[in-house]
Amino acid sequence: MDRYHLDGHKLYWHLDRVLQWQKGDLIPPLYLEISPVSYCNHNCVFCGKDFVRVARHRLDTELTCRRLEEMGRLGVRSIMFAGEGEPLLHEDLARMVATAKGAGIDVSITTNGSLGTRRLWAELLPHLTWLRFSVDAGGAETYALVHGVAPKVYDQTLASLEAALELRDELGLETTIGVQYLVLPENWRDIDNALERFTALGVDYLALKPFSLNPKMLRHGDVAYREEMIDHLEEAVGRHQGRSRTEVIFRRDAMNAYLHKSQDYRHCHALPFWGYLCASGDFYTCAVFIGDQRFKAGNINQQDMEEIFFGQARRDSVCLGRRDLSVGEECRLNCRMARVNEFLEHLSLPPRHVNFI
Repeated sequence: MDRYHLDGHKLYWHLDRVLQWQKGDLIPPLYLEISPVSYCNHNCVFCGKDFVRVARHRLDTELTCRRLEEMGRLGVRSIMFAGEGEPLLHEDLARMVATAKGAGIDVSITTNGSLGTRRLWAELLPHLTWLRFSVDAGGAETYALVHGVAPKVYDQTLASLEAALELRDELGLETTIGVQYLVLPENWRDIDNALERFTALGVDYLALKPFSLNPKMLRHGDVAYREEMIDHLEEAVGRHQGRSRTEVIFRRDAMNAYLHKSQDYRHCHALPFWGYLCASGDFYTCAVFIGDQRFKAGNINQQDMEEIFFGQARRDSVCLGRRDLSVGEECRLNCRMARVNEFLEHLSLPPRHVNFI
């Protein structure tokens, strides 16, 4: 059972916003991804935003905190700090996280985790709903291959993860701490080692995630999942499931969707429900289309969040996604909003005699 609905969506719990969308209102995003910096201390082979790292950008702390307070007032309900670069590289990340939480927003971080220290986790964890480490390996050799770092960084990352887990428990916090494992040809045979290691550590979950090619990605070609790989993963998960407190989540449905290139929606309806803030301050309605002016809704250095959320540029982008975007040709297969789009497309095509339930 996946308690986190990683392969599903959660719009059933936000039907007030869905109803506004059905009425044709331009709604504020429920969820935002924010990139504090555009640079990284790793060089992962799977990086879906390597094309953005042509310049070193960093969000201004004072301005970003003001914008976070505006986001809370306007109705943003959750934020994930992640992005083009490694979020822990921003020296004021803890302040931004605390500001967002104080504005009534649920906050999370996705990180490679190698820079985490007990002191940093003490500043961050009390304000986080969840913390996710992107590790993608069961040992140092595979980690070095996938993350483009020295093998010793693997032990640093595990020490950081252990420190976060220990501190969370000492403080009596409810912050979920999980590990993400992006399944690639370079690491799929290492999954048994990862399962042993991370279930022994007692992380809340270990999620096996399928690759999804960003059309603009520079460093990696597409991944062809074979039945042999999927069977191996399924067997490995079966051997470990239920043996510890760790929930092992094999995202089989998402992997099958990628394997069979299935896309059960024709239009992108999800753009009103989320957004992406780059380290440059540019705000996009979709993270895949960074640099594409059709999806740029504004910049926090020149506009406040009300102007961005309800401005003409965002309205035009939302209309483009719903009416004219060629999802099958331009978009990322199995994108983050795939399940959301399936649900919203279903809602947008009501059957005849809808009142006969």
